[in-house]
This record gives sequence, structure tokens and C-alpha cells, in this order.
Amino acid sequence: MTLPFTRATSLAPRFTISRCTPADVPQLVECYLDAFTETAFTWFWPPTRESMRAWTLVRFVRRFEDPTDQQFKIVEETSSQVVAFARWGVPSGMKGLAEGFRTYELAESLACRDAQSRGKQEIPDGANEEVFHEFFAGIKHMQAKWDAKSKLDLGLICTHPKYQGQGLAAALIKPVLDIADAEGITAYVEALPNAKAVYEHYGFKTVDTQEYNLTKAGREGTEALSIMVRESMNST
Repeated sequence: MTLPFTRATSLAPRFTISRCTPADVPQLVECYLDAFTETAFTWFWPPTRESMRAWTLVRFVRRFEDPTDQQFKIVEETSSQVVAFARWGVPSGMKGLAEGFRTYELAESLACRDAQSRGKQEIPDGANEEVFHEFFAGIKHMQAKWDAKSKLDLGLICTHPKYQGQGLAAALIKPVLDIADAEGITAYVEALPNAKAVYEHYGFKTVDTQEYNLTKAGREGTEALSIMVRESMNST
């Protein structure tokens, strides 16, 4: 499918960038789990990877039905594996990402049979229901507070740990922000502590903080997401 932006010249030749499709879901899920397992933001996860995998599979498949979600992946050609991807929530007034975009019915997905067979899981099997809902309630609160739906929302970006530091995130972020700048559109992201500096590099500024007390999850202390907004760099 056609990309709505030019491939970053900094991206090494062994990587390809393209739109995600439902057929990618199993690899997207594994990339996501590998990228976030070693971060602090797993306190709301269930005890087993398999349970989180099953729940995430359903969630990721359904994203392809959403006309506001656009997803891009980077594949390492030798292994044919998805090694990084990003999902953007696109506001209704943004036109520059339209080229090559389509939605999918679940019936078209190679992953949907497995996903649908698991039913509409509200939370992963074995997860602490209160902790799990509290995490996502905090995100929804901030999205409503800062009107994320009216902005270009970087809802998820991850790079497999083996491929970090190779400019993959930049290749997924900068071209989309360039389009936002051309259209005068503000961007929004909820940033983990280890990613905050990356977003600052691209012009995001912290406007709020969503803090979580970890005691309900059986841990000590707190963790926080930085709520960041980037105004368009368009000077016109």
C-alpha cells in the first residue's frame, strides 16, 4: 500500500517501511510485548505473557476497523520480522495521511479467527481488574482533558529491543509530524519516562502528568506518564 510520506533517507537499506495490515497483528503483538516487558509500565499486566498476548491480539485486530487509526511498520528484510511500528490517531481535519489508507472488516483479518474465538475480553485473564482499569482510566481522563481527539495522537510506538538506536523511531515519527506541520495540526502523546527526551527532540512539551500509585499492584512507589503536546511548526 502507498505511503503518504517519503521514506526517511536515514533509514538503513535493510529496513522497509509500509502500512500495517491485519496480517501483521501476530508480529505487532510480539514486538509490543518485547519492547515493553523490560519497562516499568507492566504493573497492570497479567502474570503471564500468554494472557497479555491473547488480550493484545484482540485489541490490535480491532484497531484496523477504526477509521481514525493509521499504523506504520518497519520490517527487517533478512528476517521478514516487524521490528518497529507506530499507531497514530488522526483528527478528522487532517488530510495528508489519506493516501493509501483503508479500514478492514474483521473477517478479512488472518488473525481474527483466533482473536474472535477468545471473545470480547475486557481485561486479560489473571489481571488485577482494579489496577488494570485504573491505568486506562487515567489515560482516558488525560485524553479528554487535553482533547486528544482533535490532535494527531501518537497512541503507540515501539521498537524491538534488538533494533533500538538505529533510527527506526525517527523514521516513524518525523515524516508524520512533517505532514502535521504542513497542515498546522497539533500533536499529542503520553510519554513513558524513557521516551520523554525523544519526544522533546521533536518539539513536544510536557503539559501535564498522569501519576499512578503502585501499591494496589503490590509494588512500592509511583510511576508517571508525561502528557506532551507539540504545536505545529508551521509559521504561516
